[in-house]
Amino acid sequence: MNGSATRPLRALVIGESLIDVIIDGDTRTEKPGGSPMNVAIGLARQGADVAFVTDLGRDHLADQIELRLVTEGVDVYSPLRVGRRSSVALATIDADGNASYEFDLTFNLEFTGTPEAGLADFLHFGSISTVIQPGATHVDQLVDTFRPNTLVSYDPNIRPLVDRNRDAARARVDRHAGIADIVRASVDDLAHIHPELLADPSRRTESSTERMIAAATERWLAAGAALVAITDAERGVHLATENHRTHMASNRPAVVDTVGAGDAFMAGLISGIDIVGLRRQAHRDELASIDLKTLRTIACWAQRTAEYTIGQVGAEPPTSVELLNAERGVRVA
Repeated sequence: MNGSATRPLRALVIGESLIDVIIDGDTRTEKPGGSPMNVAIGLARQGADVAFVTDLGRDHLADQIELRLVTEGVDVYSPLRVGRRSSVALATIDADGNASYEFDLTFNLEFTGTPEAGLADFLHFGSISTVIQPGATHVDQLVDTFRPNTLVSYDPNIRPLVDRNRDAARARVDRHAGIADIVRASVDDLAHIHPELLADPSRRTESSTERMIAAATERWLAAGAALVAITDAERGVHLATENHRTHMASNRPAVVDTVGAGDAFMAGLISGIDIVGLRRQAHRDELASIDLKTLRTIACWAQRTAEYTIGQVGAEPPTSVELLNAERGVRVA
């Protein structure tokens, strides 16, 4: 662990911010959200200095978004809010606590300011912001600018209603995985971009899920990723580096809803990597060659972060103190 780890992690997150309209039975709740925004807040709550490059609208919804970010201690970089509307995600919660989505989205980062290149230790990108133009091109440009000096994480966070062209989605995800050091995806992401690996696309079996996970993992590691994490809801998480493959079972926590669970896992994964002292591009080779115990330690922190979050209403990840208190008596296998 080098001396830079004595200061807070400096994280740069790029992507969409929006309003989550959550409908749970007869209850309707409006909360600021969006996958990259949730990651930014999750990192800030775990002690990182976070800069967030996003597209804010010019309406009362954007005011809610900005207020939450500022309250969480996130530095916001956005285009001038002229004639823009806020993006909205409608999340409907089913009887099991799972969310399904509808979207009304815009994304454009033209003329957006950013932190100085070289000041960030870690860069995270992904989700809807990599799909919607012209913002998707701007995201690619920013990643190219910052990645020579940072570790990079990527989460495709595919939404089928937005990513209707499966072939284009698969090509884009593979391209982005190839420029990232850490890739987090869900089995739902894999099922959307690789239906050919499913015997019955309408129903995943254990064996078909294993085929999807193995195929994506090997392809993304071969493309250059140092660490691949595939989350599978209550079945846990599959992790892979060049030297190790491991699975961590879920602790089966009580579920209030799953909004923001994957984003919380991503924030916890980044924080866990920082905890073990790997935070800049110079540590990429070390990340790729970590031992199994360290890999599972990082993943345990991420998994517990996600499990805490699904016990809350909406995307409310824990602070480090909350997570440590929740972890008392828990040991990594």
